Amino acid sequence: MVIEPTEFDMIALARRGLQALLDEAIAEVQLARRFEAWDIDTGKLEPASEEAKAVAFAAWTKAAELLNRFNVLHPETFEA
Repeated sequence: MVIEPTEFDMIALARRGLQALLDEAIAEVQLARRFEAWDIDTGKLEPASEEAKAVAFAAWTKAAELLNRFNVLHPETFEA
């Protein structure tokens, strides 16, 4: 017997994957903030820290945008 996934199952699976991607991006932002390095002489972020934060924020923005677009196309249905 073969069990075929329904469309609802596939949408739920895709939503969980996109949510996991967003959670991972949020963790990356938190990590970049926690370990940022400041240059004592200039009072600015070190170039490596600036780059890490920029990459993390870009990943966060992209993941949130993907999840929002998906939710517009496939809104969650709630049963009363």
